[in-house]
Amino acid sequence: MKLESNFVFSKIAALEFGILSPKMIQKMSTVAITSSELYDIDGFPVDGGLSDLRMGVIDPGLTCKTCGNTIRDCPGHFGHLELARPVFNIKTVPYIYNILNSTCVSCGRILISDEHLKKLSEDIISAEINEGHKKKVKLIKAIVKHAKNVTVCPFCRTKQHKIKLEKPYTFFDGDQKLTPIDVLSRLEKIKDSDLQFFGLDPDYSRPEWMVVSILAVPSITIRPSITLENGQRSEDDLTHKLTDIVRTNQRLAENIRSGAPEIIIDELWDLLQYHITTFISNDSAQVPVARQKSNKKLKSLEDRIKGKEGLFRGSGLAKRVNYGARSVISPDSFLRFDEVGVPIRVAMEVTRPEKVTDINIDRMKALIKNFNSYPGANYVITPDGIKKKITDTTVSNILDELKSGYTVERHLKDGDIILFNRQPSLHRLSIMGHSVKVLPYNTLGINPASTLPYNADFDGDEMNIHVLQNEEALAEAEMIINIKNNIVSPRHGLPLIGAAQDYVSGCALLTAKDTQLEKAKAEFLLSNINIVTSLKNKKYSGREIFSMILPEDLNFESNSSTYKITKEDDSIVRIKNGKLATGVIDAATIGRESGSLLQFLFVRYGSEVTAKFIDQTNKLGLMTLFLMGMSVNIHDFDIPKVANNEIEKVVKEGENEVSALLTNYNDVTEAKILNISNRIRVKVRNIIDAYIEKKNNNVESMITTGAKGSITNLIPTIGLVGQQMLRDVRISNGFSDRLTSHFKKNDNGLIARGFIVSNYREGLNPVEYFLHSASSREGLMDNVIRTPISGYMQRRLSSALQDLKVKDDLSVRMGSSIIQFKYGEDGLDVSASDKGDLKL
Repeated sequence: MKLESNFVFSKIAALEFGILSPKMIQKMSTVAITSSELYDIDGFPVDGGLSDLRMGVIDPGLTCKTCGNTIRDCPGHFGHLELARPVFNIKTVPYIYNILNSTCVSCGRILISDEHLKKLSEDIISAEINEGHKKKVKLIKAIVKHAKNVTVCPFCRTKQHKIKLEKPYTFFDGDQKLTPIDVLSRLEKIKDSDLQFFGLDPDYSRPEWMVVSILAVPSITIRPSITLENGQRSEDDLTHKLTDIVRTNQRLAENIRSGAPEIIIDELWDLLQYHITTFISNDSAQVPVARQKSNKKLKSLEDRIKGKEGLFRGSGLAKRVNYGARSVISPDSFLRFDEVGVPIRVAMEVTRPEKVTDINIDRMKALIKNFNSYPGANYVITPDGIKKKITDTTVSNILDELKSGYTVERHLKDGDIILFNRQPSLHRLSIMGHSVKVLPYNTLGINPASTLPYNADFDGDEMNIHVLQNEEALAEAEMIINIKNNIVSPRHGLPLIGAAQDYVSGCALLTAKDTQLEKAKAEFLLSNINIVTSLKNKKYSGREIFSMILPEDLNFESNSSTYKITKEDDSIVRIKNGKLATGVIDAATIGRESGSLLQFLFVRYGSEVTAKFIDQTNKLGLMTLFLMGMSVNIHDFDIPKVANNEIEKVVKEGENEVSALLTNYNDVTEAKILNISNRIRVKVRNIIDAYIEKKNNNVESMITTGAKGSITNLIPTIGLVGQQMLRDVRISNGFSDRLTSHFKKNDNGLIARGFIVSNYREGLNPVEYFLHSASSREGLMDNVIRTPISGYMQRRLSSALQDLKVKDDLSVRMGSSIIQFKYGEDGLDVSASDKGDLKL
């Protein structure tokens, strides 16, 4: 069978940007604006006014006089305003300045001789063909710079005067002010052949078009008015500005016709220039900001286009979507890690389309009947694309006509695949496929094990869901970007999803050497992870329970987190034929960004087995804590008096060392003092590590299993806070020749320059608290400043590298350029490797 195709196989070679000529503005215009009035006494748009129906319609019931369409289909049409006197376009003033200084005041030729121009013309063409547009721009800038320094015209031998620009838009030739009319006449003299040396194409950008003599008036559809509750119309900022322009232009024209004094005409001319400038850009340097009556800044044309909220980034790049929802996230450990808890009100609003077939037609009819409650349906779409809302009045007709080929937009149900996203989306794992779990809450639920790829926490973070609307998207979400297929990071080959905090502590407690569980407790644990089995013994070890979730043919050996501390045989995790023989299961084997067992399972057994194991492991850890309990009290932070004495001795020795250094204070003394304060901190760490209670201490247990924290966290808690830094040096001279009034003048000792010997448990004195808060504030400020800088850097990198692609032959290319012949120079998929290594 021959497939008929009407595809257009054309490629856009380039985009040409230019300036609208007065003739082009008049040609595309549908109406000449002659009145500053918007509406007549009956509220109908005035002919020749800024709301003229020839420029489009924004009210229901009215028809556009140009295209004959209503509000729904009329795209809007330009009008034009003939200015009584020309004015400068604020955005083209720098270009006008360069052109005036590079061309002859008399003949209008560029100030470079003919023989040089021929060579330069060839160079420009060659640069663009061989080295690209950037090289061409660089060459043009060099040509203009050279021409600006020429003092005598090589063609007519006229001596040239330097044109000066007094910002924002006043030109001077010596002491004489150049009006827009003077500038216009000079720009009109320039030959078409010379324009290429300014980067202009005479067909699209003549220099005299940079001076506005006819203003293009945007259509009413891009500056619509709104009707307030009291029936009054509130006009758009652009319309307000255009009204000022039309009124000023009329006054200027009337004064010129009546032969008014030149000073009055000049004032009105300047006012017209101001209004047109602020219409185009309301952020120009040395131009007063145009404001509304409420003192709010008027939004200009430039404001509409540029920036995050502008037309390109805000509207053109489609940041707002249908079939999406956003809410605060809440932790829910009873969800699978690949599930999202969706509020029932969201599930009823954000629908998923399902085709009606002979197999599912009865189910679809049941959903349509139940449209008012959950589970139900909201809309039905006919095969010819007509969308019908299901209501009390339409439900019976829809049920009668429903047949195969129709589409029903039904409520979300458990198991539907959706996309889950947290912004900022900094890497591809910021948006992944999840399964729906409809819940009777108001927030989106997420298993804490899934938070790391999204960099999410539960202090008010919001996330988005996107409900997919076709089978292809659903297949991609389920098979490619499903979170279960992205357990292991493509960056370092370690699991991003795994146990953390309570999950790790619970599993470590369960798999400890001496953990024994009665039959009832063992059955309770197994029932919570959906394992149905007949237990015969009265007691079971925790390791036996854990072995029940392991694949039967699994053989694995790796160190646990305690191995680096104890080096005992039981600190090595050994699994033989699916049985945990030795070792404690902790962060080193099941933790995120460290879990060697998870990574091994993912590579050997695949995503489904690993996903099930993660869910069961986390639930086991959680329910173990539920059964056995785990808490922390203040005595877990106790160290004996001898340890405190040793810490005091270390600090005293450090103070003496610093005092000795201060007898000969020089440039390197500060570095040596910092070295001493760091040594004190290391010694205190070793003292705490040596003396803190290791057995029956849940704080120590959390640290050694990798559940949370480290020995470093204990230094300021029970040891000492240490040296406070400001701008990478010791805090100095906050007061007169000293840190605060509590110290002696010119004292550079350890404590007098911000070394805090107290700890959090015993408490800081007022001076120490003040110094600590100063150093902490710098950290907060650094973070506040760093966030937008790194965000902007990410945006620029994404824009620069968006065309970088890995092709089918594993080469990395950008357009037609080959960046790497093989991805990563080795073609290795890091997520399928052994932590980035090939030793599989």
